[in-house]
Amino acid sequence: MRVAWQKYGDYRSKKAIQKYGIDNHTMYESVQYTLRNEIPIAGRRWRGQPNIEYLGPLVERTKRDAEQAEKTGQLSGAKAWAWLYTLVAQAPRAALAQVQMDKHPHGYKARGERLYELIDFNDAFVSTVLALPENELPKFTTEVRRLIDWFCKRVGVHSFSDEQFTAIVHGLEREIAVFLGAQTEGFKAQMTNRASDAMGIDMILTDPLTLKTVNIDCKAPSAYRHRIYDLLREGRLREEEVTAAEMLGFIGELNGHGNQRVKVVLWRIDRDRYGEITNFAFADTTELGKTARTIIQTYGEEIRE
Repeated sequence: MRVAWQKYGDYRSKKAIQKYGIDNHTMYESVQYTLRNEIPIAGRRWRGQPNIEYLGPLVERTKRDAEQAEKTGQLSGAKAWAWLYTLVAQAPRAALAQVQMDKHPHGYKARGERLYELIDFNDAFVSTVLALPENELPKFTTEVRRLIDWFCKRVGVHSFSDEQFTAIVHGLEREIAVFLGAQTEGFKAQMTNRASDAMGIDMILTDPLTLKTVNIDCKAPSAYRHRIYDLLREGRLREEEVTAAEMLGFIGELNGHGNQRVKVVLWRIDRDRYGEITNFAFADTTELGKTARTIIQTYGEEIRE
């Protein structure tokens, strides 16, 4: 598999084509070919709770290979192939985790472990999109859904429902569009690690002029409103702060406990204000940039060396 992602940077490698099914037509077929050779069809499918622990070593290996492709500055094709491979490999565990999260929204045993499986899946999705060339983006969601459904079926796990998958994609495309938009507007944007993600931080934005930085949690309008009124009921926001949050479209909160508390800015990503998201990007990022500057001026903290 390591050779596969390395060689995918050069679509014309005959060795890669012969051994891994890589060609110059579709990266998705190549990933499917490789997984088919690695993972056999499950003998008993959809009977009781499927045991897919055997996928653990595969998932860990694919993550390491994708991270290695990222660190060593491989060609974009190689990075995209490696991240797509780990994304699909993680899909069965993430689909099962999503079912558990939906069934037990207020918590259950091993919730933390399941949460991290979803975060890892989401991170692989984002990394794949960011590694893809622009002309691949229009078909990405359709192709990756096909691959995920195929692999889940292969290992005997029900794939994401349409509602679950749509929610995941909409949430991640919002996050990616803000990330890319912030970069377009001159900010340094950094996606967070799984520990920060679990604290509700999607990304960290830094103003290169002032060197002030802020933790961002991108919210859909409905989720944003739900969150600020939760904070009001919990006594963590005052009425006037909720009013300001409704008007401005952003508000700061403290997440975590004890010494682990961090400041996070909830940012409402309004379609009416910032425009539609097409192929994981906003057509015009001017308004997004204005709000980002205001957020950093209001909540930004200087980077500590």
